[in-house]
This record gives sequence, C-alpha cells and structure tokens, in this order.
Amino acid sequence: MGVHRKTIVLTNGSLSVSIVPEEGGRISSLVSRVTGIEFLTQSTNEDLHLKPGLDAQFQHGACAGIEECLPTVGICDDTTAGGPVPDHGDFWQLSWRVTAQSADNAALAANGFSRPLLFQKTISLQESGLSIRYRVQNIGQRDTSFLYACHPLFAIEPGDRVVLPSEAETLQLTYSRTGRMGKPGDQVAWPGNEFDVVLPAEAGDAEMLYSGKLSTGRCGLFRSEGKQGLLLSFSPQKLPYLGLWLCYGGWPGGSAPQQYAVALEPTTAPCGTLKEAHEKGLAFQLAPGEAFEWELGIHLTPSGITWETFRGAVDSGTQLFQTV
Repeated sequence: MGVHRKTIVLTNGSLSVSIVPEEGGRISSLVSRVTGIEFLTQSTNEDLHLKPGLDAQFQHGACAGIEECLPTVGICDDTTAGGPVPDHGDFWQLSWRVTAQSADNAALAANGFSRPLLFQKTISLQESGLSIRYRVQNIGQRDTSFLYACHPLFAIEPGDRVVLPSEAETLQLTYSRTGRMGKPGDQVAWPGNEFDVVLPAEAGDAEMLYSGKLSTGRCGLFRSEGKQGLLLSFSPQKLPYLGLWLCYGGWPGGSAPQQYAVALEPTTAPCGTLKEAHEKGLAFQLAPGEAFEWELGIHLTPSGITWETFRGAVDSGTQLFQTV
C-alpha cells in the first residue's frame, strides 16, 4: 500500500495542477482540461519512505513531476565549498510547509539542511498555465553558495518534439549512455540528426546536455498525438542556461522501472554539481540575509496546432501563449 499524502489541487478552465507538499513540494500533475493530456511523468515509486539526509538517492524518491534541485544537481563531497551536498540537493527530500493557499494559488516553504537556505515558492494559476515564483534566502551567518536547476520531468510519447530557442545551435554533451550523440565534452549541433524527436522507451538512451548562455528564456515540448504544446518560460537574466535531459528508458538501470521522460531545466549554471560550478566560477553566492528571486512560467497552447506553429511561437514569443 502506498503512503497517503495530502495533495493540493488547483483548477481552472484550462488546466488542473496537483501539488504534494510532503514530497519535496513537487508539482505531481499538470493536466490540460482541453485535451486531457497529462504533461508530467507519474511516479512508479508508490511506497515512499523518505529519510532526508546526505546519503539519500534521488532515484528512491518520487522521481516524477516538477521537483527542485538546490543547492546542487549531482552529489558533492566534503571537498566542496560549504561541505557535502546530497544527490539532487536537499529540497526534493523534504516535506514543505504550506504557508498560504487559495483556489488558484499555493505558497510553500522549506529549510535546507546542507546549507542554511530558506526556499519559498508560490504556484499560481494563469489563464492558460501557471506561474511559479521562487525565493531563496541565506539565513545563516556567513556567505553561502548554491546551484539551482528546475527539474520538470515531462511525460512523452514517441514522435513528440523538443523545442529549444534557435540561438541554441549547439549544446555541450555531459553524459550519453549509448554514445549516439558523441562523448562527454563534445559540442552537439541542435537539433542535429533529429535529436529533437522523442524516441520509444525501448531505445535505452539517456543524455544530458547544456546550452551556452541564453538571451531567450523560452523552450517547450510538443505532444504530437494531441497536437498541443507546453511552453516553459524563464528570465535568462536570472537563469542564464538550460539543461536538457533526454531519457528514453536509459536510467537508472538495473531491475527498477526505467525512466521515460524529457526534462527542460532552466539553471543558474551549466554544471551538474555545485562543486563544478565553483570550479568554473559560476556558483551563486548569497551574503547573510541576502535573497535571490526568480520566476518560471508554464503555458499550454490551444489544441490542434502544428509543430511548426509551436516551434515558431516558442522562438518568437508570439501571443499564442498567455505569458507571465
């Protein structure tokens, strides 16, 4: 039997959004009420017994929906400035407090344990999507650093299309399970050999790539069967880079269910770990009491559009979307 956890549901005429405060404050579901499409992956780990700590492994969590990676993505050892950090950071492991709630918005907060960081977010429905406003504050007595990446695991089907801004002509490959895109460190032309087309789950592929510094804060996923797109918008002044995780049955390996998802990850640095961000001079620093704020928008298109229309709208920012 799975553990019953409180779920907050926000609904309007366009979409229904579910939030699970006890599971890292994650957004567990985002369903279009126009097409019925579920845009987020659903967890296969039904019986979660999370024990927050430095040894927790992300694959043992919900591993689904929209989660937060702070103050790192990859695990960091005790040679990292500020000390060790767990896999995918502190906050996916924690039960978040609900600090405010109404019919169309929910505010949550949690305190980190590897760093003295207070992390707050407010999730608000918009006409055709939602806004997520974030705030991270150093509540400690000395300077504290972090790396942040949003971690939205989007549900996919073969033939769906990943859309990046046209300025992202090349991406740096940091991991490739099968080597189909090359080797770590290679610059990969995008979309290259139709790398933007989602493969079947049987492919067994998994890749992690990063963009260079962006001036366009938009990307998206087009669900080909339902002819509906999801646009993710962010401020490139706050989150200058974009991580791209393509997982077609290639992770975590072993006998566990294999992940089938695409993640579009706006981030403060094109680095897998806080330690690497420090080495490259890209770790974000907060003085005692200092806070950093940013916002993400998720917007659904009308149904029945073409991929070409969606790609053009993502690149140009046209009013196909109600942007925040």
